[in-house]
Amino acid sequence: MTAAGRGRPVVFDETLQAEFLRLVADGVHVGEAAAKVGVGRKTPSQLAARNRAFAAALTDAKTVGRSARFAPERLAHGRVSTYINHACRCPRCRTAASRARSNSPDRKHADILELPDTQPTTGETEFLRAG
Repeated sequence: MTAAGRGRPVVFDETLQAEFLRLVADGVHVGEAAAKVGVGRKTPSQLAARNRAFAAALTDAKTVGRSARFAPERLAHGRVSTYINHACRCPRCRTAASRARSNSPDRKHADILELPDTQPTTGETEFLRAG
């Protein structure tokens, strides 16, 4: 119950908000962090729309979390996604991207088969005329 005893009880209290912000600052996506603390994925953004202090804390946590998520030691090296999404140019990621490009369907060439001549060519073109 709320302070007046009416309405829906508060689910996203200060302790859950602090835990949520800690998870986001550690690099967890907002939706996943909300699920881990047991609230809906829209609940934090709805609170941020009403509470300026929480909105500022959420913005700061997202900034810290983004840099933590893209830290070089946390990236999975040797994958094409790391090369493309995170612009990692280490030798393992470059090799993975090169292999993926060389194996793409655009780069594979089908064998060209020579068709046998069914008629000898005379060099002249004959047209069929009606009539």
